[in-house]
Amino acid sequence: MDRVIIAECKQEVSTFNPVPSQYDDFRIVRGPDMLDFHRGVGHEVGGALSVLDREESLHLVPTYGACANTSGGVLSKGGFDRLSDEFLESIRDAGEVDGAYFSLHGAMQAESENDPEGYLLQEARRILGDQIPIVVSLDLHGILTDRMLEHCDAVVTYHTYPHIDSC
Repeated sequence: MDRVIIAECKQEVSTFNPVPSQYDDFRIVRGPDMLDFHRGVGHEVGGALSVLDREESLHLVPTYGACANTSGGVLSKGGFDRLSDEFLESIRDAGEVDGAYFSLHGAMQAESENDPEGYLLQEARRILGDQIPIVVSLDLHGILTDRMLEHCDAVVTYHTYPHIDSC
């Protein structure tokens, strides 16, 4: 049975907002609670689960879900450090897997990292190795960087605009 990691880390940043976003501005779900939270919901993780749940040969490994409660200012260094540490720790703790699906937004920015999604993918690739396929979903207006493309195998964007991307 193929084991597939499911993980999420999303924020739509507004660099014009003078108030930095903080860790506490994110909704966090972990482990099996992540699947329960997303099943049957009309956004990307829920959509992915509606397809993946039909594949009897897959064992889903829910790890970590973080989603900003609202579009906010640039994420503080401390907030990003904590989010990224928890995200990556959950991937390390998942054990051996055969694939990964990451729900990212593509429009996050942190005080200490201009390409947070690229950083998360780079470090996830380091943990998982080069042979594990990583698929990423992004918002239509997400910023796709060379770093992101280098560390994932496929990028999927939303199919509708306007779209439902509530957390």
